[in-house]
Amino acid sequence: MFKKYFFITVFSFFVVDSNSLATAQTSTGFIPDSNMPRDNIPADFKWNTSHLFANDAAWESSYSEVSQELEQLAQFKGTLTTPDKIKTALDFYFSLSKKITWLALYARLQEETHQTDNRYLDMKKKALSLVNKQLKDSSFIREEILKADPAMLINAGTKGILKEYFTTIDNFLRRKDRVLSGGEERLLAMAGDNLWAEIDINELPSDTELTFQSFLSEIAFPEIRDEEGKPVRLNLSNYPKYRRSSDREVRKNTVAVFFKQIKQYQNTLASTLSGQVKLSSFFAKARGYNQAIEAYLDKENVSTTVYDNLINTAHQNLDKLHRYVTLRKKIMGLDNIHIYDLYVPMIKSVQLHYDYPTAITTITQALSPLGRKYADELKTNMDLKTGWVDLYPHQDKDSGASCNSVYGMHPYVKMNYFGEYDDLSTLAHEFGHAMHSHYAMTHQPYAAANYAVFIAETASTINETLLLDTMIADAKTKEEKLYFLNERLETIRTTIFRQTLFAEFEREIHRLFENGTPLTADLLNKTYRELIQKYYGPDFVIDANDDIEWAYIPHFYYKFYMYNYATGLSSGIAFAENIKANGESAAEKYLQMLKNGQSKPPLTLMKEAGVDMSEPAAIQAAFDLFGRTLDEMEKLL
Repeated sequence: MFKKYFFITVFSFFVVDSNSLATAQTSTGFIPDSNMPRDNIPADFKWNTSHLFANDAAWESSYSEVSQELEQLAQFKGTLTTPDKIKTALDFYFSLSKKITWLALYARLQEETHQTDNRYLDMKKKALSLVNKQLKDSSFIREEILKADPAMLINAGTKGILKEYFTTIDNFLRRKDRVLSGGEERLLAMAGDNLWAEIDINELPSDTELTFQSFLSEIAFPEIRDEEGKPVRLNLSNYPKYRRSSDREVRKNTVAVFFKQIKQYQNTLASTLSGQVKLSSFFAKARGYNQAIEAYLDKENVSTTVYDNLINTAHQNLDKLHRYVTLRKKIMGLDNIHIYDLYVPMIKSVQLHYDYPTAITTITQALSPLGRKYADELKTNMDLKTGWVDLYPHQDKDSGASCNSVYGMHPYVKMNYFGEYDDLSTLAHEFGHAMHSHYAMTHQPYAAANYAVFIAETASTINETLLLDTMIADAKTKEEKLYFLNERLETIRTTIFRQTLFAEFEREIHRLFENGTPLTADLLNKTYRELIQKYYGPDFVIDANDDIEWAYIPHFYYKFYMYNYATGLSSGIAFAENIKANGESAAEKYLQMLKNGQSKPPLTLMKEAGVDMSEPAAIQAAFDLFGRTLDEMEKLL
């Protein structure tokens, strides 16, 4: 999952069940074990949080200083009438933001690696309290800037003393007609509106999302039988593991039990999701938008035509997804394919291992099309001596992988590394984020470095794409090649086709609500069932409760977020194809896009780099690759 929490902070999670993975000895002789204490892991394999703060005491001292400094924001209220006064206020604001995000990141890194230590959870909450206070106390900045003469602001922003803040000011002016009166703005802020997040440093979950998360966590699931016939209590955490079991009866029962239990609460979950749709639509219409989708895409200066283009292009390529279902049925020797057959590998896994030094070499060689300089910088930054990486799992560490970045500090990459191919691919993905943040922060001022969510997954997915291209080309056996081709198919299916299905569902339920149709459980189920049948085709069988799948997916509470996954991988593939076809010049344009941060609108940045996401061709490149991969697999089989 990709989600922003702090200003220019990027998180991309790939949750794995680390306990189920076999341990593998590294080239250093260290054997990772998810059950070992953190103290048993050598310091060389841990990130260096002392780059942020020397220790917890230094953090506490900074927290006290920043808390006092926050009170000084009030001195600027009522003064923002000239460019020099606006600059002084913004200098102070962003300096304060930097200090708060450093506090927040340190607390988060410690909490992720010390899950049972409430001290770090408390520190994280204290940092978030500063975030909230800054949001509240600085709301006057936007209001006062927008009262100034636009011509003066543009002149000072393009060639005057406000040049480093031009992106912030331009975004304010672009949506000036969406700003309400001071009292109305305060009421919307109290209700949780975040449509003006350009000057926010945190996006907090809505009350409906918190209600959903709380309710879902309290659902008690029945026991199932695992592959050995032993009883296992099903839960949200282990559901993906048993859904992909190689034993068809186990995965069939897992999905049936899971969906049946959720469906008992369908009316409550439908009411909760309906509340989120209602809230998003309310915020949008309060600001003069006709639809919620317009508001939340306009927030990042992205046209709704991009969203529509994604869905329309997917529709034109559903025959390829139908072919995939037919191929899966054939390879697995099944009469039909159900939801529970989609997540088990259809190609037998090959035993491949990559210790960390080998991973660095493999990834940097695979990314050589991006140029020698990029590869050399990447190699240097991946070196454990830099303190960027927390490599191995342990009993008190959060699952998955992530990249965390704050302005003025190097990125921090969390891994739970065992040396399998999935770990290698995830490492390449997270360092795509890391290099993007590194380039943006070292080439842009603070206010222009926070690149949009829409563009955030491009750097990570191009790394994955180029790595996988290399693995397929260099495969030593037919079995290896089939394995990697299957990896490509599954990546495109789950990240583009599936996320586009989700995006279409989200667009449709908002459309229904905005046209006056109540969002009942029956309507949500019907809408979702029709989309499943449309996307997966005639060889796919929908079971009785499959249409409730929407009810446990948290991303529907993120306000038109999921399309970013599909456009992210699509753009990554399109850039990779462009670079392979056009060489160094295309690579240089792509890297310049990373360095440009958010100095221009995301669609403009991508178009200048060679990929136009407003046109079907960029999306079509991914579907064409999916089709070619199907062809290649069918020939090999």
